[in-house]
Amino acid sequence: MYIDIITIIAAGFAAAGIVMILNRLTGKRLPRWVIPAGAGAGMILMSLSNEYRWYPRTLDLLPEGFEVVSEAKHRAIYSPWTYVVPYVDRFAAVDIAGIKRNDTQPDLRLSRVIFFTRWEPVRVVPVVFDCVQGRSALLDPNGMFNDDGTIRVARWDQTGMDDPATAMVCKGG
Repeated sequence: MYIDIITIIAAGFAAAGIVMILNRLTGKRLPRWVIPAGAGAGMILMSLSNEYRWYPRTLDLLPEGFEVVSEAKHRAIYSPWTYVVPYVDRFAAVDIAGIKRNDTQPDLRLSRVIFFTRWEPVRVVPVVFDCVQGRSALLDPNGMFNDDGTIRVARWDQTGMDDPATAMVCKGG
């Protein structure tokens, strides 16, 4: 977040500098308001660039073995251009390379689902997938297993086999 603020301010100074050079090259014929307007335009363009480039930049940083299973496109009334060209401000990825199986329960797969949201910390959640019944459940990292080795689940969600995360984990495991 702080880097975004610094880059936006730097873009404002750079745009103002370019307008000042243009003003000098034109013999100082530009109106005085053009320099702050140029700085503001540079800051707005940099802010938009940061918003639209966040998703591709974050995807490039994902390690091998992670697959994106969902993404949310941002549209807002205070940003009317997002209705024409929305940007992704959150997505979820599944750790396909890290899928774990239990020989005593072969229908279940355990994997990590990672939730990325712009301006928020990354959340890593262990999830168990039931590949026969097409359901999944979030696991409590403090007490995932019962004494007999079975997985302790508070609530199963009927996601179905057409759910992208369930389909990827069950196919990849």
